Amino acid sequence: MVKPAAVAFNALYEEAKKNGITLRNIGDYRSYEGQLAMFRDRYEIAKPNDPRLKKPKTVTRKFEGKVWILKKGKAPSAAPDPTGKSGSNHGWGLAIDLAVEDKRGQIVALASARRALKFMCVTAPKYGFFLQGNNPKSPEFEAWHWQYCAGDSTPPALQG
Repeated sequence: MVKPAAVAFNALYEEAKKNGITLRNIGDYRSYEGQLAMFRDRYEIAKPNDPRLKKPKTVTRKFEGKVWILKKGKAPSAAPDPTGKSGSNHGWGLAIDLAVEDKRGQIVALASARRALKFMCVTAPKYGFFLQGNNPKSPEFEAWHWQYCAGDSTPPALQG
């Protein structure tokens, strides 16, 4: 992560710990090659007249001039963009994917850890981190994906 995002995240991590929540980083900076490998693992090229394209909850991406469909059982990701103008903000060092550690030390999805997700929704914006979307029923929703959006500003929790 870029330094301002890392500093803010480390402070957020400590705040979570004080509240009995252990955040676990399950993904942050990804090179273009890493993004491309992840995308190709998660998506397949849609064939003409693929019936999945007619379903409203089908997750698709445009990449290399083609439509790609999210494979069953895979989590969505952005289509890679070597220019950095669109696609994943992981390549800019501005995003982190999170899970939580339960009392037995097991990794638990943030979406399944209601208290931790509520903590993040209330507290993370004070540190400059926001969810990408706000509709948990959307197939595009990623409860684990938090992006740093403070830019050059100091997040409120880190001021004075």
